[in-house]
Amino acid sequence: MNKIALSAIGVLMVTIIAVVALFIGTSDTEFGQEKKQFSDLGGDFTLTSQAGPVSLSDYEGKVVVMYFGFLTCPEVCPNSLNVIRTALKRLDKESQQAVQAILVSIDPKRDTPEKLAKYAEFFHPNLVGITGSQDEIDTVTKQYGAFYNFTEIESVSLEYGVEHSSRYYVIDQQGKLVTAMRHSTTPNELFAQIIEVQEKG
Repeated sequence: MNKIALSAIGVLMVTIIAVVALFIGTSDTEFGQEKKQFSDLGGDFTLTSQAGPVSLSDYEGKVVVMYFGFLTCPEVCPNSLNVIRTALKRLDKESQQAVQAILVSIDPKRDTPEKLAKYAEFFHPNLVGITGSQDEIDTVTKQYGAFYNFTEIESVSLEYGVEHSSRYYVIDQQGKLVTAMRHSTTPNELFAQIIEVQEKG
């Protein structure tokens, strides 16, 4: 094969890789739903905890780390909450007091506020579990660009499963969404992000 042919193949491969990367990076759907621009995401909301109504604005002055999940999640949610717990434990006492973690249950049929309170307490005292009606959950997930689907599963103990996006939503002291960190985020990365937001104040 001559040099011209090899060069042409090389150009073709680079073009294919670029197109694939562009497609992946600009995909506007997840679980069949349209994604919003990041600048359009976030905002105040009110859901329910064991102690009563909880609004994001209740934590003004604190950095908030929010996660959408559910209690019967076998692996993804517990691992993600462990990341949050580890990141919070690495903060000094003063910094910890200035952070609030929130677990928003996307499965209100099974996850009562009472169950969420016990579950959250297991992971960290600064974690609160909240939920609401399915319509209220849908509103908040759309606000933050989170996605979920209920699925049929063959299980004796569970009547359905839940597919969902997995992100750590970091919100600043004024209630503005700063970043949505990927599921692969490490405790060190989350810790560093919290510190950065705290320092910016």
